[in-house]
Amino acid sequence: MNANTRRIRLLPQLAYNEPAMIALGRLRHSLIALAGLLVVTGCTSHDLVTNASLPGKFRLYNCDQLDKRGAEVLKRERDLDELMQKARQGAGGEIAVAIAYQNEYNIALGDLREIELTAAERNCVLKFRSVSERAVR
Repeated sequence: MNANTRRIRLLPQLAYNEPAMIALGRLRHSLIALAGLLVVTGCTSHDLVTNASLPGKFRLYNCDQLDKRGAEVLKRERDLDELMQKARQGAGGEIAVAIAYQNEYNIALGDLREIELTAAERNCVLKFRSVSERAVR
């Protein structure tokens, strides 16, 4: 008897189930990675939007600068929203959104909120939103 046959006789079940054990190990690693992603994406709540922008970040801006910066951030927010909608259509889309876009989207929403709060404190009229969007806000 050679060493290979001796090993198979001593551990016949292990040799027979080796592909199953490899698959089980891969499944375990995949589940751990998925659980980690769920924890990360679960943290993308409204609280992160309010904390995504530093308070007073736009305090030194005048009304014209607030309006200009608001238009830029609103355009970026809409672009990110479109990209997120496209990514969600594919397989693994939520994971792609969480990894690639969600953080930047939260920052854009936080910046818009901070711009609007700063403008309200100064009684500025922001023109970067349409009339209907201003009415909803």
